[in-house]
Amino acid sequence: MTNTLQDPSYWRERAEETRSKAESFAYRSSRERLLKIAEEYDRLAIYAEQWQSQH
Repeated sequence: MTNTLQDPSYWRERAEETRSKAESFAYRSSRERLLKIAEEYDRLAIYAEQWQSQH
């Protein structure tokens, strides 16, 4: 079983869920904050891919 933290698809799914949620927010600052979080999830997916390729 793969550790969730090391699973790129987990992080990409979280990013997509966060982007979807951001669309429902009326306040621009809230949407932007959620979109930044989604970007961080994308970054974590890249790190997870790099980790998998090294192990």
